[in-house]
Amino acid sequence: MTLENRTNQAIEVVYQPYLDTRQLNGLEPEKIIIQGQEMNMVTLDSSETITIGIVTAMYTPFASDIDLDYLEIRYGSDTLRLTGKNAILTTIQKVEKLDWRLIIK
Repeated sequence: MTLENRTNQAIEVVYQPYLDTRQLNGLEPEKIIIQGQEMNMVTLDSSETITIGIVTAMYTPFASDIDLDYLEIRYGSDTLRLTGKNAILTTIQKVEKLDWRLIIK
């Protein structure tokens, strides 16, 4: 499962827990503090993606397939905050067979 930036501008992705650099396609996360909790943040340019979970040998992902417990996406003056794996799962859509994405447009 991936998070994909389809906007024409950079977006900030704040998340917890830490993602492996392979999942971040080589991006280095920055540590930030939100309401006393340490979070990770990366900036995705237009058309960039990061992996937020893995679906193997199944057609429909489950909340447990998502690696994140918190996801915040900042773009322009808008912010999308998702707390919990179930909330994140509700934003994911099927693009192709075994290709599930959270697409920011």
